[in-house]
Amino acid sequence: MSRSLRSTDVEAPEPAERSVVDAEIGADEEVLGKSFERCRAAGAVRVRRLRDVTLRACDLANLVCIDLGVTRVELRDCRLTGIDVSGATLRDVRCVDCQIGLARAFGTRLERCWFENCDLRESDFDGATLAGVVFRGCDLRQARFASSRLGETDIRGSRIDGIVVDPGLLRGAVIAPEQADVFAAAMGMRVLPVDIEVG
Repeated sequence: MSRSLRSTDVEAPEPAERSVVDAEIGADEEVLGKSFERCRAAGAVRVRRLRDVTLRACDLANLVCIDLGVTRVELRDCRLTGIDVSGATLRDVRCVDCQIGLARAFGTRLERCWFENCDLRESDFDGATLAGVVFRGCDLRQARFASSRLGETDIRGSRIDGIVVDPGLLRGAVIAPEQADVFAAAMGMRVLPVDIEVG
């Protein structure tokens, strides 16, 4: 990737054909062209595909959506704590001001995804593929990206204390200068001023 993903590069959902407000989201296999506001997941939701969907202030905490296919979805102010999207493919997804801590995304493929001001603390992206992903102003403390290629990932402006990464898979990742010491520590290096003795 020659440049970092811009917010405008993420395709927005098509206008919703139907809006749902203050309701429970049921067990539809496919959700296409809908807008949800202040909705919550109802029991065992078996959604396999989301396309052209907008979710605002929805509660989808602890939802399990293994092998989910997502295209052109926007989430704002949603609670997704503990969600499991392992094995999913997420394309053109924008998450803004969402609570996504403790999420699981094992082996998930993320393409052109934008996370802004999201809490992703202790989320696990082990083995995920990130192709053009931006974490802007997010909380990634203690997040795990073990065996995940971060070469097309931009994490500038995000909190990254305790982030777990594979140093061999960082080539091409975009970080801010103030984040360099955290990544140096992840690679086993120490960053010290020249006037400090190493012992």
